[in-house]
Amino acid sequence: MSVKHFNIFNTDDGKSEFSPGRQLARIAAVKPNAPAIIYISPENRETVMTWRELEVLSNKIAWYLKDQGVGSGKSVIVALGNTPTHIALAFGIWKVGGCYVPISSKVPQKNMAEICECISPILVVTNRRKPAGYTSLSTSELKELSSGYSDEMPPDTDAVPNMANCSGGTTGKTKVIQQNVPAGQSDEGLQAWFYMSGMNFEMRQLLAGPLFHGAPHSAAFNGLYCGNTLIMPAVFDAQLMVDLIKKYQVEYVQMVPTLMQRIVKLPGFKKEDMKSIKALCHTGGICSKDLKYQWLDIIPPDSLYEMYSMTECIGMTNIRGDEWLKHPGSVGKMLDGKISIRDEEGNELPAGEIGGIYMYWPTSPDVEYVNVDPIPKDASGFRTVGDMGYVDEEGYLYFADRRSDMIVTGGENVFAAEVEAVLKKHKKVTDAVVVGLPDSEWGHRIHAIVEANEPVTAKELIKFSLNFLPPYKIPKSFEFLDSIPRNESGKVVRSLLIQESLKKGF
Repeated sequence: MSVKHFNIFNTDDGKSEFSPGRQLARIAAVKPNAPAIIYISPENRETVMTWRELEVLSNKIAWYLKDQGVGSGKSVIVALGNTPTHIALAFGIWKVGGCYVPISSKVPQKNMAEICECISPILVVTNRRKPAGYTSLSTSELKELSSGYSDEMPPDTDAVPNMANCSGGTTGKTKVIQQNVPAGQSDEGLQAWFYMSGMNFEMRQLLAGPLFHGAPHSAAFNGLYCGNTLIMPAVFDAQLMVDLIKKYQVEYVQMVPTLMQRIVKLPGFKKEDMKSIKALCHTGGICSKDLKYQWLDIIPPDSLYEMYSMTECIGMTNIRGDEWLKHPGSVGKMLDGKISIRDEEGNELPAGEIGGIYMYWPTSPDVEYVNVDPIPKDASGFRTVGDMGYVDEEGYLYFADRRSDMIVTGGENVFAAEVEAVLKKHKKVTDAVVVGLPDSEWGHRIHAIVEANEPVTAKELIKFSLNFLPPYKIPKSFEFLDSIPRNESGKVVRSLLIQESLKKGF
């Protein structure tokens, strides 16, 4: 019996929802020896974890976590790369009702300390230096300590909140967005995901992004809920992605536009390399029209999907390739909700005029903000994160630009204030402004404009910044000025700085 013909939803208690634990148990019962995860290590070694092995490991971890006090409202920070143990640990956390908090495996120690202070985790799982003052384990220690526990699943507990996302906010401080909804999925939710992303049951799926990022996380776990075989590389090299797609005849993949750009520029790449793909969904950054047209020549239009959303869960749009060809450049419509484009005074703008993107999403997940103020709703329930865009006469949304203090580079959101705050910590730096310059590969390149009180080099600042920031947030170019220009109110006009930097050839 295959998963697609197996009633995956909860019929024993009349609910249409399923928990991660119950769903994993059902799939493991249907095909225990089939591969759940095919892992490709940094050394290019491949290992297979079957559905039964995934279920057993997650059960053992769940029992161990339960003994450590993990339960409803209790958090576990997972600072790991993409590994089978990471997947099993997430399932284990949810089985006992805990909150899964994935963060980058390369997070600097000072940032880790800030996150721990916000979250107060019961446990931190990391293979790097362990944060002081908190119980921490490596993956090998976790597997060893949990090895003596039962193979059977503990009593299933709804995980509410189920997850928290951490990032640097517009003020440069750590912010946490906590999802106060049960882990798992519903029949209606999964069908909506199919419609928006092109995913379906029992596909061969490539995971092409880090699990701590929202889009790859959703793709990975929704795929596992569907019984998909997850091909999971530890690194995201463009040539490796193509090789894995060809080797495993991958049917589904979600990518950021930066990776799509690198793939089409590979020497010898040809559209036949992608012939197994039944659905490719891209999100996590701006996809230029030129790049989109290139991929529409590689992937059939009715197999190319795009989604626009944000961590704050105020709304989500989607569009399929054949629909996009009728509305070139659009990021689509909301499946359930409304879009309003407004000027700075909050007045509704007509079609074609660029303004702030406001969204009303009646089925938006319930989220809670930690260490930052929540996004306010107006009287009609609309909210905005500051993104800019416009709609056409048919209501299709066109994305113009991100909020001025955020840079989208390689599919990652980088807040300028967070990078600026680190640069200003350096004893030689008086002032610093960080902007995003257009870049054909990265979408935007992080560029730092620095005012120093004595000579300082880019090399010095990079080395210093790596103590506080992960590599993808480090500026790729530096510009040194005697004085950073500001307007009469003391504010930086970033658009003018960008223009001047481009004129200078940066």
